[in-house]
Amino acid sequence: MSDTLTVYLRNERVGRLWLGEKRRFAFQYDAAWLASGHAVPLSLALPLQPEIYADDSARPFFANLLPESELREVIARRLGLSEGNDFALLEAIGGECAGAVSLLPDGAKLSDEGEYRPLSDDELNALIRDLPKRPMLAGEAGFRLSLAGAQNKLPVYYDEAAGQVCLPMGNLPSRHILKPPITRFADTVQNELFCMQLAGRMGLPVPEATLLHQEVPLYLVTRYDRERGPDGKIHRLHQEDFCQALGIEPDQKYEKEGGPSLQACFKLLRENSIRPVADIKALVQWVIFNTLIGNADAHGKNIALLLDGQGPYLAPFYDLMCTAVYPELNNRMAMKIGGEDRPDWIIARRWEQFAKDIGVGYKMVRQMLVEMATDIVPAAQALQAAFTAQHGECDTLRRIIALIEQRARKVHTSLAAAQQTD
Repeated sequence: MSDTLTVYLRNERVGRLWLGEKRRFAFQYDAAWLASGHAVPLSLALPLQPEIYADDSARPFFANLLPESELREVIARRLGLSEGNDFALLEAIGGECAGAVSLLPDGAKLSDEGEYRPLSDDELNALIRDLPKRPMLAGEAGFRLSLAGAQNKLPVYYDEAAGQVCLPMGNLPSRHILKPPITRFADTVQNELFCMQLAGRMGLPVPEATLLHQEVPLYLVTRYDRERGPDGKIHRLHQEDFCQALGIEPDQKYEKEGGPSLQACFKLLRENSIRPVADIKALVQWVIFNTLIGNADAHGKNIALLLDGQGPYLAPFYDLMCTAVYPELNNRMAMKIGGEDRPDWIIARRWEQFAKDIGVGYKMVRQMLVEMATDIVPAAQALQAAFTAQHGECDTLRRIIALIEQRARKVHTSLAAAQQTD
């Protein structure tokens, strides 16, 4: 195992990550990158500077590039590595991460050579069947793929003209993310696709997503951190999630474990975004939408910033799913709204406190609440009809809509009751 990794942003070398004393992380930007005239930081938590960043500053950004939970455990076991060895895992699978970051062993050269290898339906189905045993294709020759999160997924390229899933070989960037169903919960693919498409209908910025009908249904979403350039090639876009930007390690992503609060997330946008007004409004929409659809797993790793030469701004939303239809899951919100994480207790005064916490006028928050609670029910019903016509009946969607209807009524009732007492 190497003790030093070269860190690239897109195709440019930006610095080195190495193991210092007691095998602690150390990171330093290259002098050439700092002097380039177009240098941008890897993270808001790692501003450009010539000095070395010690473990407590460097580890949160890099550790957040890795998969989590059982997924991480399986990958580590398959690679013969310790589950807790962040550095070794980054060396093994850090070639194609979220955003534009790639990590290579010291001395290895970054190459843009490779190909998109088409998969037949039989090959794709076999790969999906085997994915629990070899997530991210860890250990397979030609693949160094890493995506954060606890759910099994695979970075791919989807050739729309051919209707074919392809694997990015070598150092070629993926363009899409493919998710199979979570076997212990019903209809997770349909659930996430429905919620993502509903978010789009409600005006939230979300990437395009669809369902592939294979041996099992597959959720396919276009990556917002990839774009096709004028040269026709796919290019990586620099991004980081809010845990990275706030210097918080992935095992603390939930607020109750020391992770980001909504107050901290809005403060981050207000102080750093190049379009703070639009981004703050969009994030308020995200909070309201997640509450109405019953997404209790909306934490700091599920929102991100895109960082370009102009500066950071809020990325499109992702990982939107109704978790409340699964009674086995904790129904408490990952981030408190006005000091409350129990959905049934999030009433008008909690929304008023939420507005104060994030520095936004309650009148605006109330208006957005009323509008979304009013519009989301007919939008969900219309989407269900279109969804059923395209993908067939799904009982989970009926339960999601019933929950949305119940929560929308609660918003109206709570706000009306508060008005009467004012």
